[in-house]
Amino acid sequence: MAQTLVHGGVQEVSGNGANWTSPDYLDEQQCLSSMERVFNVCATCRRCLTFCATFPNLFDLIDESEGADVSSVPKSKYLDLSDQCHLCDQCHVGHCPYSAPHTEQINFPGIMQRAKAVKFAQGLVNTSSVIKPHSPITHLAGIPVITAWVNTVVASPVGRKVIERYTGIDSQARLPHLAKRTFRQEQSSLIARGSASASLVQDHGQVPRQVAIFTSCYVNFHEPEVGRDLVDILQHHGIECVLPEVDVCCGRTRLNAGDLAGFAEAAKMSVANLAAHARQGYAIVSPSPLCARIFTHQLPSLFPADENIQMVKQAFWSPSEYLMALHGEGALDTEFNRSLGVVNYHEPFFGGSHLDIARHTEALLGLVPDTQVNVIKGSPGFGGDWGIRRENFPMAMKIGQTVFKRMADNSPDYLSADCQLSGRQIASAIDTLRLFQTPDKKPELAHPLTLLRMAYGL
Repeated sequence: MAQTLVHGGVQEVSGNGANWTSPDYLDEQQCLSSMERVFNVCATCRRCLTFCATFPNLFDLIDESEGADVSSVPKSKYLDLSDQCHLCDQCHVGHCPYSAPHTEQINFPGIMQRAKAVKFAQGLVNTSSVIKPHSPITHLAGIPVITAWVNTVVASPVGRKVIERYTGIDSQARLPHLAKRTFRQEQSSLIARGSASASLVQDHGQVPRQVAIFTSCYVNFHEPEVGRDLVDILQHHGIECVLPEVDVCCGRTRLNAGDLAGFAEAAKMSVANLAAHARQGYAIVSPSPLCARIFTHQLPSLFPADENIQMVKQAFWSPSEYLMALHGEGALDTEFNRSLGVVNYHEPFFGGSHLDIARHTEALLGLVPDTQVNVIKGSPGFGGDWGIRRENFPMAMKIGQTVFKRMADNSPDYLSADCQLSGRQIASAIDTLRLFQTPDKKPELAHPLTLLRMAYGL
């Protein structure tokens, strides 16, 4: 990876077996023909109607067409459907009855990825508004005076109207505040503290006792507290923590925009360094499920023959997966100082990853005495960069209604999600829609790592 990415077949990415580096992959007519085949199957099934906005829009196009079938839908409308897709794979992995090994081999997110790439190649994507991590002012994090000013503007209704006008981010959508100090600015003192910690765990077993932390843009720029919680928990167990020298954006926003070449270039900046740590026996851990999915599914799918990428994939762990693996070796401290009460936890769904994040997080928090963990399943289609756009925000709120209501059920003490950005959006929606069952009891949002750190009394 440090030299040249090795391209390979990408059945999962393209949806029809075409190599994404081949000119045929960006051929619009071939793409539209593949989309029509997939849409014909989806039109007869419709199991994914509630997953995201892509399917209601597709089925409306079909039902409102002259012949009420796919052949009556103008192909000029096909590519725009990809704007609604988050590439989360919820409709594909473990759900679609027509995916492989079925003879139809339907891969809906795969064909949506191809449509995004075709649109990007045709210059139909506004890169100035979409190819940025989380917000247009992220790069200003860590500058105290400017950060304070930006956060004041973000909190102001007038400021949000200005932001909406120039960025297209809906004024009612929640924007994350900037951190006064980024996680990487803090990392030297955090990591240095680890070298003096008493070792609670001997270096034995199959789980590496050294961890390289891939921070993620969101944790680094917006919520470094989550990263600190991870470090505190690992150091509590005597685990050596390091931060890779290169820890930049994983390129997810470029992937979602259809810029596959730009995505690969962005990934190159991190993979070589992560692979070097993997070779030294480090586990690679990230508090971001979205970034974990990039390195464990999407990059390996694009570059199946690249040894560095495959090495990083095998070394990657979610925090809960890593800690539960320690528990399996009898190396996890289970002497907790406090209970957590009722925790409503939103399950992230990112198909194709080997991490199984929700199951491990539920089991990990379930180790805390007198703690009830309610796992809330539901579409993540309301979240992320798509949901905050002005043209998408009303639909995002509609898609998320079921999740919002279920997360507010049972008068929880805490709302939690491994994807903290989605967690913030859920908490904001519950507050805006006044869904609290007990008016005088407003649950607190806390990342699973934060809850675990609290349970330990750290």
